[in-house]
Amino acid sequence: MAIVICDTSSLIKLSITETLNLLPKLFRTVAIPGAVYQECPPTLRAQIDSLGFSLETPKARVFVQFGAGEREALNLALDEPWAGAFVLMDDRKAINAAARTGIKTITAFDFFAALKLTNHIADTRLLVQKLRDAGEGIKVISEKDFTC
Repeated sequence: MAIVICDTSSLIKLSITETLNLLPKLFRTVAIPGAVYQECPPTLRAQIDSLGFSLETPKARVFVQFGAGEREALNLALDEPWAGAFVLMDDRKAINAAARTGIKTITAFDFFAALKLTNHIADTRLLVQKLRDAGEGIKVISEKDFTC
């Protein structure tokens, strides 16, 4: 089992879909950077506390162009013993920057798919619907989006 470092937007998605408690099913350690923890609403911080996730402060100062949460999540992934961890994030620019430096990322949707593949959930469509109902801006792609 691997280590995962979480960013705020993904934690919010997992909280909305009631899958936050499943992170330890796929990862042996869940690290939350201090800036991410501070960006979380109080109810989400309470969930993080109850699940016993590891609160961490990065030493690396490589990524400076992102918001505090993304910056700390990516920088923590460069520190020992966190190097080699996955970073759970949904910001496309941050994901691209991570890829350029060899940091492995997964999105909330990747996590949902992994839960389905490992039989921890029965259907990902219900999770996507919860996100849409919460106003998370999930765009449904249709066949007409691919026609010229």
